Amino acid sequence: MDERSARDVVLVQAIETADTARTVWRDGDRIAVGQAAAQEVGERATPDAYLGRRAALALSALEARDPRLRALRGRNPAGGTGVAIASAVAFVAGVAVAHIGPTHRINLLAPPVLVLLAWNVAVYALLVVALASSWRGAHRSPPPGLRSSLAKWLGALPRAWHRAANAGPLAGAATTFIANWTRLAAPLWRRRATCVLHVAAAAFAIGEIGGLYLRGIALEYRAAWESTFLDAADVARVLHVVLAPGALITGIAVPGTDALRALGPASAGENAARWIHLYAGTIVAVVVVPRLVLAAIAWMQAQTLSRQFPLQLDAPYFGRMLRAWRAGTAQVFAVPYSYDVPAQAAAGLKAVLSRAFESPVILDWSAVVRYGDDAPPSPRASAAAVVIVFSLAATPEAENHGAIVGRLAARSPGIPLLAIVDTSEFEARFREVPQRVAEREAAWRQVLEARGASPLFIALAQPDLAAAAASFNAALERTTR
Repeated sequence: MDERSARDVVLVQAIETADTARTVWRDGDRIAVGQAAAQEVGERATPDAYLGRRAALALSALEARDPRLRALRGRNPAGGTGVAIASAVAFVAGVAVAHIGPTHRINLLAPPVLVLLAWNVAVYALLVVALASSWRGAHRSPPPGLRSSLAKWLGALPRAWHRAANAGPLAGAATTFIANWTRLAAPLWRRRATCVLHVAAAAFAIGEIGGLYLRGIALEYRAAWESTFLDAADVARVLHVVLAPGALITGIAVPGTDALRALGPASAGENAARWIHLYAGTIVAVVVVPRLVLAAIAWMQAQTLSRQFPLQLDAPYFGRMLRAWRAGTAQVFAVPYSYDVPAQAAAGLKAVLSRAFESPVILDWSAVVRYGDDAPPSPRASAAAVVIVFSLAATPEAENHGAIVGRLAARSPGIPLLAIVDTSEFEARFREVPQRVAEREAAWRQVLEARGASPLFIALAQPDLAAAAASFNAALERTTR
């Protein structure tokens, strides 16, 4: 999925995860947008397409209820505007520093652009070292520096995002979203920052060249050389190497030893026009062109990441969303053991399952398996899960309650089996003696865990939907892992 869709998905994930009380986004709303998205994308769609469409539909509905979400969906200030601002500032800075001094005399061995050339060559060397390290598999996080700081600025969230993070039921969702999206988008922001830095470096170099030419219109620069250790022949060799790119681009030959001898320390120098041309050509070849090429590479990498954002879908949240999409209406086979489940408890179980599966649920109840019966019914192959329901009021026995779990598991291979112990009646009876409840739960846990089933203790008559659904999903993840 692309960057925009990924951001929508991460935002909806944060909202649905944080809104455990369903004050912003109710169960029916979640199920409805899931069904609408499934209908729009069709059965052959990819998980990315389904999740992206579901998130877009969800946010359209949520924005109508809370307009602050528009700020959370807004685009980051990390596009062409950032590049344009950085380029303009760098160009002006380059023009400003291209100052020769009051004597207007250019030392050919120490021109004002020499630091610029040396700095860029050093940067290229560091990039080569980093590339070689990556080829050897030595992947390390980039050290804190200008690129990291710029990446944080490019990914900085607007103030409206932070205001939303401190407002009402969105507080937890916005804070979670900001943290998650900052982490996930960091590689993309670093590439954008790299692009901006390379473009800015090229603009700075162009500005420095432009500054020399602009001042050269009204002032005459004189070129000469001075050195304590080098003679004319040495200077000629140095300049032939340094200015070779400029000579190739401009077609101006670098003067030889005799010409440079005449420009020695005792001379008044010569008009610096050809030397400015040579150094300008060298800067274009050594700084401007490579920097723009590197900027183009970083930009293409950023575009690729933006079009194909690497959102990991292995989190339990996405597993539930995709399971609901593939299954449509979840069919759950429920087996009550030695327990006539009251209507209110049955309704509570269905509510828990609907929230857990994030989809409509068909709860297929079997006949009650009587105490001591060792022939449990078989579920349909299409069942999303099998739930065996006990009552905490019963005393657990390995030869009966434990054995029925084993037999039911054998009859439902490949289908997740979960054991739910309804605590409604027992907790009401011993509300004043919580130790009895804890002891009974420990006894059930010992019997069922011996059969590989971790029981879920839920007061089905009045379940805490958020906690019960979370426990159910966690157990379902353990069972299917």
